[in-house]
Amino acid sequence: MENDLDWNDLKFFLAVARGGGLTPAAQALGTSASTVSRHVDALEARLGVRLFMRQQRGYLLTDEGSALFGQVAEVERATQAVERSRGRLDGGEVSGLIKVATSETLGNHLLAPNLAGFVAQHPRAQVELVVSRHLADLNRREADLALRMMEPGSAIVGADYIAHPLGKVRFGLYATPVLVAAHPDWRTMPYLSWDESWGDYSMGNWLIAQYGGREPLLRANNLQAQYAAACSGLGLVMLPHFLGGADPLLEALPGTPEPAGRDLWIVYHRDLKASRRVQAMRRYIEELVVRLNDATH
Repeated sequence: MENDLDWNDLKFFLAVARGGGLTPAAQALGTSASTVSRHVDALEARLGVRLFMRQQRGYLLTDEGSALFGQVAEVERATQAVERSRGRLDGGEVSGLIKVATSETLGNHLLAPNLAGFVAQHPRAQVELVVSRHLADLNRREADLALRMMEPGSAIVGADYIAHPLGKVRFGLYATPVLVAAHPDWRTMPYLSWDESWGDYSMGNWLIAQYGGREPLLRANNLQAQYAAACSGLGLVMLPHFLGGADPLLEALPGTPEPAGRDLWIVYHRDLKASRRVQAMRRYIEELVVRLNDATH
């Protein structure tokens, strides 16, 4: 490679190779397809070789591209390992940025409302919440640690990860007081549930079974939409107790069965097991979950 080779170009090259095209790479990097194309073209010009075969079905690596990918991916892994280990070199005070990846429900209603205590304990630390339905890739430094709700019995995969179980997220059935008063039998209420993209979600199937297979009044692909609709009085909704129990617009339905709940895990890369900032956040989240579980029992 020439001495003036730009690591920025290599980053775009890796994204195209992994995504198989300009558009997936642009989405992964938060930029435009034209920007990605410009960087790839610049890299090929510097090296004097064709790295991709441009085809209708996407970008395929040439032999030269495959060889470069192996080399650059190895450099990327080494760089990320160094970055992950930075926390070990810190002094005794917790400082620096801590990236926490989680779902929309956990991020908006569990972590964000309760981060003031962490910042008060560690005033030199900054927190970045990475909120998404998709699991963050901890190997690629998309986050330092992740808080994940999993199906009961699911295992956290990845030999490079350390995973701590935090117990169950308990759920219950909630509706507005007006709706509860109008339906002495809760099974006559209209109810809200998940759409077909959540067809393998055990608790969604459990709720439909409670209604004898009767169709919900509203289907949605995320809990936030169901929650907002339930607060308007549209129907009954199944919510984690830390969310439903904290909203004065809703009340828990007494005498109703309780779903199995979901397992809660906190996960981080093995390289970060000695990082003060990451371990401080891990302990804070564990203590937060214990407090909330105690409050909802």
